[in-house]
Amino acid sequence: MSFLSTEYFSTFAKWISDKASQSYVGFSAFLIVLVWAIAGFPLHFSMAWNLIIGTLSAVISVLMLFIIQNSQSRHTIAIQLKLDEIIRATKGAHNEMMDIEKLTDEDLGRIQKKYGLLAEKTKEDLKKGKLDTHTPEVIKEIEKIEQLL
Repeated sequence: MSFLSTEYFSTFAKWISDKASQSYVGFSAFLIVLVWAIAGFPLHFSMAWNLIIGTLSAVISVLMLFIIQNSQSRHTIAIQLKLDEIIRATKGAHNEMMDIEKLTDEDLGRIQKKYGLLAEKTKEDLKKGKLDTHTPEVIKEIEKIEQLL
C-alpha cells in the first residue's frame, strides 16, 4: 500500500475533521486572526505581511475544502446506507426506493412527481377522515372495514 493511497487520505481526513470540529480549534483560529491583525500595526501592514497571511489562508482553505468534502461524502454514504436498511426492513415500504440516489435527474423528477401526487391524495383523504397512508397493508384494512359496513 503506497503512502498516497485513498485509505491514508481518508484516515487523515477523518482525523483532521474530528480535530477541526473541536471548539478549541475555532477559538485558536480566532486568536491567530487577532494576533495577525494586531501584528499588522508594527509591521505597517506591509506587502510581506499581507502576502504571508494571504498565502497561508488560501492553502489552509483549499486543504480544508477537500477534507470537509471527504467527511461530507462519508457521512452521506453512511446515512444513505442506514436509510436503505430502514426501507429494506420495513414491511410495506417500497424497496425500489433503495439506492435511488444513483438515478438520473429525469427519473428522480418522475418519482418526486409521483410522491407529490401521493402527498396531495393523502391530504385530501385526511380532510375526509381517512387514514394517512396508502401502503398495501392499510389499503387491505380499509377494504376489510368497508366490506363490514
